[in-house]
Amino acid sequence: MEISVKDYMERQPGNPRVAETDQFYLWIALRLAKLWDESPWLSELDDELRRDVVLAVTGYYQDVVADGGLWRSFTRLHAERHGTPLPHYGRREEYIDYELNVDDVRFVIWWTIVGEQGIVALDPHNVELEALAMAFHKVLDEEYEDAPIPRQFCIASEVDLDNPLDAQRIYDYAYWLYWRSFLLRPSSQAVMDRAMPQAHAIIARAGESDARPLLLELNERLMYSEPAGPIPLTTAQWLRLIIDDQLP
Repeated sequence: MEISVKDYMERQPGNPRVAETDQFYLWIALRLAKLWDESPWLSELDDELRRDVVLAVTGYYQDVVADGGLWRSFTRLHAERHGTPLPHYGRREEYIDYELNVDDVRFVIWWTIVGEQGIVALDPHNVELEALAMAFHKVLDEEYEDAPIPRQFCIASEVDLDNPLDAQRIYDYAYWLYWRSFLLRPSSQAVMDRAMPQAHAIIARAGESDARPLLLELNERLMYSEPAGPIPLTTAQWLRLIIDDQLP
């Protein structure tokens, strides 16, 4: 599988700005991709989906290293509601909240595959899935202590949802969170798929060039109205959870 700089940058909350840490995390993604190419696990998946999985695992890794708030907020809310930090998996004795964990990696792989492809029959306890997660985790763990902090994931400590001066930065983050982040993207793609008839109707009515602002408006309407994520929340709820540290 191939992962380009463009593929990687599209998943970054600071895109198109290049961060000092991007070279390191692109290197991580390429290492994971090479490992998977050379392994027998879940080899039947096409290259596009495997690329999405690798980039999602890399995004999870960046968020955990940065303590950016997205993974912390999700696992904290899931534990509050269901007693465990993750769906499907109990809490291992060695599980450490908000740190790098093999079951986190396993869940991110499973969620990306199921969310983006609708493969509802993929068992979250599939032995190949577990083997792949353990192999990915080994690579990530080798670099974890010395991994540079990707500051672009640290918005939670830098903005105030009620400050008008932060409005543009919050909007940019919200757009990334809903459409590009490793946690919400799998389900927001299904939202977009359901909205495609509306998008095609807009293009047919207005023409491709004149349709662009109308399509952006559709994206924004979906982003703020349609819940997304493994715990389905609206964008506003996710923002409150991540930035204001408020459970919905």
